[in-house]
Amino acid sequence: MKEPSDLWLALPDGHQQQPALEFLSRAGVRVWPSSKPRRPNISLEGVSVKMIRPQDMPLQVANENLDLAITGKDWLYDHLYRFPSSPAKEILDLGFGKVRIVAVVSNQLPINNLTNLRELLRKGNLSPLRIASEYANIADKYAWDNRLSPYRLIPTWGASEAFLPEDADLLIENTQTGQTLAQHNLKIIDTLFESSACLIGNAYPSDSSRQQRVDYIVQILRQTVRN
Repeated sequence: MKEPSDLWLALPDGHQQQPALEFLSRAGVRVWPSSKPRRPNISLEGVSVKMIRPQDMPLQVANENLDLAITGKDWLYDHLYRFPSSPAKEILDLGFGKVRIVAVVSNQLPINNLTNLRELLRKGNLSPLRIASEYANIADKYAWDNRLSPYRLIPTWGASEAFLPEDADLLIENTQTGQTLAQHNLKIIDTLFESSACLIGNAYPSDSSRQQRVDYIVQILRQTVRN
């Protein structure tokens, strides 16, 4: 059972779990199963671990339910776009889990870039523009910044490619190579930013006595990134 004085460290579940565990192993940190699901053991004294979804981590860190978490920059940005004053912050780029966040349309649409998309909107051919994404806040900011009005957001929870072209016109999605998108007859028309795994923490923790142990973990992981 986690002691109240322990630090909370969240590790990702899903496809980023194994890369995160491999990174920690290179840092000399062992993680192994316990009798409790999603509560593995860790070789760092005074640290308790929880396996949760990467998209849930920034809010948990902001609320100080977690001290540190390994998530993706994409999920941190999605959180910060919704809560600009959030204390959740990136501490360290861990260098793995690299993906691009891209704007995607069906090959059936006669467009190849953002300018073409705006022209279709201007002509009233896509009104309102239906935008599907797991990254609802990133998608909202992208549409607003790029003057894609009128638009309607469609939050998704996986398998977003299936929404195009019948249920959505534009998809904001992550990709490594673009091959999966191409297999679904989709094409990339814009790249929003590149994302990778990162260590996040709270910029203004209420309990400063824990900071020394937080700094120790950050130092261990930083040395691994450099090596």
